[in-house]
Amino acid sequence: MRTVEKSRLVRERWGSMEWLVDADLQPGARLSLARMRIDPGQCSALHRHLDCDEAVHVVAGEIEQRVGGHLLRLGPGESAHIPAGQVHCSRALGAEAAVLLVAYSAGHRIYQPC
Repeated sequence: MRTVEKSRLVRERWGSMEWLVDADLQPGARLSLARMRIDPGQCSALHRHLDCDEAVHVVAGEIEQRVGGHLLRLGPGESAHIPAGQVHCSRALGAEAAVLLVAYSAGHRIYQPC
């Protein structure tokens, strides 16, 4: 078994995604894990993944997590499950950036903007 020692940073207009594990970094991986940073007051793009579930865990800051028609307010140590196909986005609340761990039930994700 090989441990991946590199990651892939993707900058977005709202912050960044640092991919820690996925099928691109570790061929054959059947899950994905990323560290997400959302800048203060910013929101990730509204989207869905038809092929996988997603779990969001707040490490720092506070977010408003949209899951379908529901809005959840989450702080450090709190998590949300997003079933496959649900429209969702995350918004950083307050004056500090939000840091999340985001896990997916697929090594490659189909990203569908809404």
